[in-house]
Amino acid sequence: MPIATRAGVHRSNRWRLVVPAAALIALLGTAQAQSRWVFVNGQRMTDAQVRDLARIQCSEIPDGHYWLNPVSGAWGYMGNPTVQGVLGDACRGGGPGGGVNLDGTRGPFATLRRAEEVASQFRAQGLRAVAFHNGDGYYVRVSR
Repeated sequence: MPIATRAGVHRSNRWRLVVPAAALIALLGTAQAQSRWVFVNGQRMTDAQVRDLARIQCSEIPDGHYWLNPVSGAWGYMGNPTVQGVLGDACRGGGPGGGVNLDGTRGPFATLRRAEEVASQFRAQGLRAVAFHNGDGYYVRVSR
């Protein structure tokens, strides 16, 4: 029978506790290994999550701090309330105005509010822009 020490565990039994604890720490460290510094809504994203966002966005996600509205898909830089885009904009030709479709419209956008924001950007450039819904999504038509 092992003799108890002041710590309450015999020296020969300490390794039975230390080795599994060290293995658990090493396992947790590798499971959470991250090479990227991408934060969304205050949470550091794993490399797999960053890859998923890049696939959805159709472009690389630079390291940084971002906010993301999970309902509308709108995103921006943490500390700046200005919407920089909507997830998937780059898949349609990129940029905050989305891609240009064959009929000359831009979109689709996730919400009418986002389509209105894009239309406002074109109006600020002196162009006519109308946001509308055509049955399958929200679009913007721009003209001179």
